Amino acid sequence: MTRIYFSESSSELRGFESAARSLLKWFAEYGRRFPWRGEVGWYGVLVAETMLIRTRAEVAEKVFLEFMEEFPKPGLLCSSELTRVVNYFRKLGLPDRAGRLVKAVCAILSSYGGEVPCDYAKLRELPGVGDYIARVILSRVCGRKYAFVDSNVLRVLSRFYGRPMSISETARALEESLSQRNLLEVNVALIDLGASICRPRKPRCPDCPLRSSCSSYPVFLEK
Repeated sequence: MTRIYFSESSSELRGFESAARSLLKWFAEYGRRFPWRGEVGWYGVLVAETMLIRTRAEVAEKVFLEFMEEFPKPGLLCSSELTRVVNYFRKLGLPDRAGRLVKAVCAILSSYGGEVPCDYAKLRELPGVGDYIARVILSRVCGRKYAFVDSNVLRVLSRFYGRPMSISETARALEESLSQRNLLEVNVALIDLGASICRPRKPRCPDCPLRSSCSSYPVFLEK
């Protein structure tokens, strides 16, 4: 089996392009379909990502749909009583996130005329918008070349290269090795692969589209 290793000096995902093609084929057939992955604009993306913090996507999906039905527009959210918003986040065990979401949405309306700022520093100034959500918005809404790395992506690539990797290192590597269009597609596919195949415990390695190039594949088979 060919080993492909991560270059610490150049921060490049050498050889990952070929593996990424296999990953995208897998994703086309087995990838999850969530409402926020459609054309929901910055508002839908921000709502979804706020709900997905420490929450399984399958659990957040129902609450997201209910939330967007009651608050379909950002202006409606800002004019509503906070308690109504909190009720939805309480279902996810994240009541404190409601206030931050409302403040962030209202700030975009008042300070940026309803257009989300496609600037990393300005996004980070918004309440409740951390590095991950800022990168998701820059990638999905602004079309910028930013990778967003959650625990799934980090786990998949750390196993793929056979060594621990940091979030910033992984993001930089993906950004440098893939085109802007492929980066977003591969990023989402890696999230789903980590959630369904490359799980923290008992990974389903024989079903993984990356197994032929994965440094950890032989190790897991021996367990």
